[in-house]
Amino acid sequence: MKKQENPAKVFLRRYLSLCSRAEAIQNAIDAAMDRAFSTGVTLKQIKVLSSPAEHDPMAEDVCSAVDACEQLYQKKAEINAALREILTAIESLPDERQKEILTLRYVSGKSFSEIMNQMHYREAQTYVIHGRALIGINRWLERRATNALQ
Repeated sequence: MKKQENPAKVFLRRYLSLCSRAEAIQNAIDAAMDRAFSTGVTLKQIKVLSSPAEHDPMAEDVCSAVDACEQLYQKKAEINAALREILTAIESLPDERQKEILTLRYVSGKSFSEIMNQMHYREAQTYVIHGRALIGINRWLERRATNALQ
């Protein structure tokens, strides 16, 4: 039987992948806007519901690009909310050393050896602080789940 992974680690590990997704979405938004602006028409970033010139391929392309951007902006907002939630959880910890270790590990993506060198901690000390920080994040997750049920 496989041991269940610590919920705090699962929650915190999402940070870097969410950042990558947000960057990919921003690149898609930029590409869509470049396509829209390359038509030679001056556009504003507004949601276009339909075009009176339905038969005009250029107008259809512009409408498609702007509508695609709207969907991408919504998805990016959801990702940014998830990123803020992770940072809020880390910030909720009372110990600054715990915050720093979690930030270096899960937000900056550093290895434990890099964290030990940067913070000038011994291996055991680093793992103890990290473990206590994960307990704090698990408690934060439990409180959040309880509040969501109420």
